[in-house]
Amino acid sequence: MIFHPRDTVNTSGKFDLPREAYATAHPCLNKDIIKEFWHNFTFGSSTLSIRDGKELIFKVGDASALPLDSCDYSINVDNSGICILAKDEKSLAQGYMTLLDRFYATDGDDGLLTVIDCCKIKDKPAVTNRMVHFCVFPETELWELQRFIRFCGALKYTHIVLEFWGMLRYDCLKELSWKNAFTKEQIKPLIMEANDLGLEIIPMFNQWGHASAGRVMHGKHVVLDQNPALQTYFSEDGWCWDIRKPKVKALLRQIRNELTDLCGRGSYFHIGCDEAYNFKFTKENMDMISGFINEVSDEMSQQNRRVIVWGDMFLYRHPHYNSRNSYTCNCPTKEAEEYMLKSLSRKVVVADWQYDAREKPVETVSAFTKDGLDCLLCPWDRGGAMTNASLSTVREQSLMGFMHTTWHTLSRGMPYVLITAVGGFDGVEIWGITAMCTHTASLLRKVMPVKGDYRKAGWSKFQVDSLW
Repeated sequence: MIFHPRDTVNTSGKFDLPREAYATAHPCLNKDIIKEFWHNFTFGSSTLSIRDGKELIFKVGDASALPLDSCDYSINVDNSGICILAKDEKSLAQGYMTLLDRFYATDGDDGLLTVIDCCKIKDKPAVTNRMVHFCVFPETELWELQRFIRFCGALKYTHIVLEFWGMLRYDCLKELSWKNAFTKEQIKPLIMEANDLGLEIIPMFNQWGHASAGRVMHGKHVVLDQNPALQTYFSEDGWCWDIRKPKVKALLRQIRNELTDLCGRGSYFHIGCDEAYNFKFTKENMDMISGFINEVSDEMSQQNRRVIVWGDMFLYRHPHYNSRNSYTCNCPTKEAEEYMLKSLSRKVVVADWQYDAREKPVETVSAFTKDGLDCLLCPWDRGGAMTNASLSTVREQSLMGFMHTTWHTLSRGMPYVLITAVGGFDGVEIWGITAMCTHTASLLRKVMPVKGDYRKAGWSKFQVDSLW
């Protein structure tokens, strides 16, 4: 098992899943992907049919519902069946994933049989907002995005931030996408599948630094490598959007509108704003940046969305910070940090990425929270100590949540997506890398069977010359 719910009582006996299972469930679970997961998590030994019910339940057989008390969902498994009760639709989806996680295979009289041990579970996450960030690179294949979405659904994340690095075709400017970019018609079904798994998609588009939609060490620029005549939309080096200009603001507004239309209803929009190299921290420039962010925030609030920004451009590395933690802070002075942060609207959410903080607490979050800003802490696959430091800080300081980032390293980092998800529920103890890898591989086989396709197996397309 991957998850260990906070209140679990193991009782005697087990329930054998029938070859053809019939469930009564809230309509939010009567989805093709939910039934496909049942089939995959039973190793192909059982199919599921669902009849709509009015309550927030999922029920197979005659087991009764356990009261929720102060939990988000309860699960009762006895010899007669299974019953999940939840407080809302997302919690019901999470309870369903907890249930699937407890299935295991055994030998039956007529072949493989899937069973679940009898138990009584009451559970709720330790961290409310459990987000994960995924970059759709030109090297990303559509099945990789779908697999990641399914993986995160099974891991009970709440949100996926989708950032298309030149890989979505926009109506407003064709040069925003490479020639092999995906159409909205290709992406929309995956967003719908994410919603069916209880996930909210957060659209993202960098609106200050990273205007190239490419990693800085490779020098590619999605717009200017296709049409150099569009230079005046950018800084002289092309790395930043020139957001002083009305035409740039108008284009970015069109991009935001297209992304919100594609991704559907949601609570957030991520506008990036990190690593704005060569930015001069004059009062005029700082006013310009905070004014732009606040303007976008006000616009998004009309759609009941909050703007998320990366935190590095607003941070100064204070001398009293733990010297064993290497923090990324791009403000040159304490005064610049104070001025920038006081200028930001309190509607803005700051995502603080500190990938080299090995010891808790991650001190930079206090710069945001003491000024009344909501903060997400953002781990990456840098190692167990860094993951532990981030998750411990989120829980001990009651931050609004975390956003696990994946960038270009999923070919080695997929197990960290799993361990961060677990840390949002069960605790922050870090497993050994071998256990992380075996559990990740087992889960991937269930969420998206590869049917013998070597490149799609596991999380790295090849074993030789990979990052490990």
